[in-house]
Parts: sequence; C-alpha cells; structure tokens
Amino acid sequence: MKNNGIKTSSLSSDGNFYAIGLNYKKADAEIRGHFSISEEAQANMLQQAKEEGIVSLSVISTCNRTELYGITQHPFQLIKLLCQHTNGTVEEFEKVAYIHKNKDAVNHLFKVGTGLDSQILGDFEIISQLRNGFRRAKNMGVMDPFLERLANAVIQASKRIKNETEISTGATSVSFAAVQYIMARVPYVSEKNILLFGTGKIGRNTC
Repeated sequence: MKNNGIKTSSLSSDGNFYAIGLNYKKADAEIRGHFSISEEAQANMLQQAKEEGIVSLSVISTCNRTELYGITQHPFQLIKLLCQHTNGTVEEFEKVAYIHKNKDAVNHLFKVGTGLDSQILGDFEIISQLRNGFRRAKNMGVMDPFLERLANAVIQASKRIKNETEISTGATSVSFAAVQYIMARVPYVSEKNILLFGTGKIGRNTC
C-alpha cells in the first residue's frame, strides 16, 4: 500500500517510528483482555511517555486489537509502557505480538486505518477509534509534526476508500455482520426473542 509520501528519514534525531501491538490474528480474547487499555489508563500512559521524553505516541484499544504508534529509540520503551498500564506481561506480549518499524509501521497504520487489517474487511469503525487516539495524543502534547501528518494522511485515505470503492457495501463491523448472519439464517426472526450479552460498543451497535 502506498503511504502518501510519508517519509521516515527525518526521524533520526528522535528515534524510529514503531507500531507495536497484538490483535485477533494471534491473540485470543483472554490475552487481548489482558492488554486492554481504558481511557484513563491511556491518558496516564501518554502522560508518562511525555515525562520520559517520548515526542509522539498514539494508542488504540478495541476488542480486537491494542496498538501503540510512537517514536522512540527502541521499541521496548513502548512495550514497557503497554505492560505498565495493562494487566499484560512482557512474556505474553512476546508470544503473540508484532513490532513494525518506520516504513513497515507506516504501512501497517494505513492498513489498520482503512479497514484492510480488520476482522471484518472494510471495518470503518476503526478509523473513528484511531481518530480519537490521535486527538488524545495531540491534546496531551505527544504528537509531533510527523505523526500529525501521518494521522491526517491515514484519515484521508480511509475517506477515499469509503467513497471511491465498494468495500463498504458489505458488512463493515462485527456487530453488523452478526445481525446479517442471524437475519439470513434464522427463519421468522421477527418472532424470536434474542438475548444479547454485553453492553459495550458492539452490544450498543447490534441493538
């Protein structure tokens, strides 16, 4: 995937751009839960990163993935932050996680932001979650010009894919896919009583 001309060659003084995290592909729900980060924990993480001299850091934590995007001298700085602010351990992280650096990290972020790395191809809920993470990073003072340009490029790429392709014509979220599955396979669904477990975002969207 093209990265809209985002260059990482200017990062040498501050470190490298890393994308670290875990997702549904290798980590089961229990492990993903260990690394889930609440909004309060995200704010605390960003504050600690700022105090430690990390110039850029954005965080996303959903039911399917937890990822950190940041500029550091070494990826372990991000791994340490993640484990300090979650119930996950370094040992668990090493078994299921991935670390992308510079160009690979940029490409990964574009794939995530455009829904190409989602469990449901074309998931467009992910971009709003990324946007919230970018906004939080900027408000906390841990977004340098590089990450700001990258964030804007990812958001624009997501808009173009949604508007100029047919990727959004199918199911674009897990909750929507679940509803479609039931309607296609359960006869007389309007006459059924359906029990929905969970009151989180997926539960609200399914309702």
